[in-house]
Amino acid sequence: MNIAAAVVIYNPDEGVSERISSYAGEVLKVFVVDNSDVPDESVLNRIRAVAENIEIIPMHGNKGIAAALNAALKKASEQGYDYLLTMDDDSYFTGDTLPKYLERAEEIFTHEDKVIQIGIHNSGDKDDDLVVNNENPEWLITSGSVMDVKASVAVGGFLEKLFIDEVDREFCYRASAEGYRMRRVLDLTMQHNLGAPIRGKLFGREFEAMGHSKVRKYYIFRNCTYVMMTYPQTRKPYRHFLFATWLKTILVEDDKINKLKYMRMGKRDARKGKFGKLEV
Repeated sequence: MNIAAAVVIYNPDEGVSERISSYAGEVLKVFVVDNSDVPDESVLNRIRAVAENIEIIPMHGNKGIAAALNAALKKASEQGYDYLLTMDDDSYFTGDTLPKYLERAEEIFTHEDKVIQIGIHNSGDKDDDLVVNNENPEWLITSGSVMDVKASVAVGGFLEKLFIDEVDREFCYRASAEGYRMRRVLDLTMQHNLGAPIRGKLFGREFEAMGHSKVRKYYIFRNCTYVMMTYPQTRKPYRHFLFATWLKTILVEDDKINKLKYMRMGKRDARKGKFGKLEV
């Protein structure tokens, strides 16, 4: 399979090189896109030592996940790769999961029409979640996805004005509007870290909140509002998600006042057409 991989790093921990090693040997090239404000040369040197097929792409500061993914897509296209495995810096594969996954992905791309992206079940997925446990999903996260490079470039890549959050879903909705499909492999699992949630209980029912910072709440609310305005089919689930996020913030998270303020600011900026990186 003529495939490269890309991982976007942002102030990564020392274990990132080991995680990259879990897939570097199964692809022809690994593009490491460094979004760090200040590159850590010691970490970069450990990454370079993983394999000879490592190529570092410096972004010279945090340009956002969409710009970083587009930089990798551009490199993959220029260097003639047909497919690109996109990874988060905290995701990795174990055992023979990746070669099996790539074999399945190649079969799907070969025998099915208009497939632009293939995803994999990950360790953070809940078994009772019907959205993620679907072989023909409406959207996929970028981590662990295999992208058709030519098709991904043709639909315009990732939307850089979003910076972070909803970048993956917006890509999928836009690709679907162009007639493309997403597929997911459910019987193989990638290891993916979702962070430690904050647990709470309301009316006897347990729930989890992610405890994101006020700035992250801003991006979530701004970009979800943009997606709702752009893709009408998302309005009902997104409204439910935003209300649940707002309520959980009030119930169990700290810094509530500032977080609520930034949520309102995010919705306002989306309606005003103000996007890009939030300057705090």
